Amino acid sequence: MQLRADERLPGLVGTAGFSAPGPARLWPRRARRANLPARLPPRSVTDTDPPKLWVFVLHAAPLPDSPDFSEYGGAFVTCYQMPGLDDDPVRHASDFLRAAGWQVVATETTPALLACEDAPDEAPFEQALIDDEAYVFHQWRVEDSAGETKH
Repeated sequence: MQLRADERLPGLVGTAGFSAPGPARLWPRRARRANLPARLPPRSVTDTDPPKLWVFVLHAAPLPDSPDFSEYGGAFVTCYQMPGLDDDPVRHASDFLRAAGWQVVATETTPALLACEDAPDEAPFEQALIDDEAYVFHQWRVEDSAGETKH
């Protein structure tokens, strides 16, 4: 498509690389919104990398005052957290579990920054990208503990 120097294309407002043929270059005026910065920061190389989350597994037991105490002997909790949510992902997960009526018994795997394809499960990974965190409880019942007390 050939354009004259005095023509403007409304659909190309703010499009870099558009120039009119001829001796004069006509750059469309940039549209500015009040809530957008005048200049965006330069794009980082890591912006093209797939998102990564802290992923780790905790061993947890229900608290004695929890309704789960009489039914479940314990759980392995797979944790998915957005980096930057807290300085210590394990502490943040422990606080979440305590609020849910569970206490951390041990850290089964240390936190690792993983992409979705390396995570144990895609669905909670995707949910954590939306909600900043997701927890998957793999619980066992008290009677499944082969006569051992798991609390």
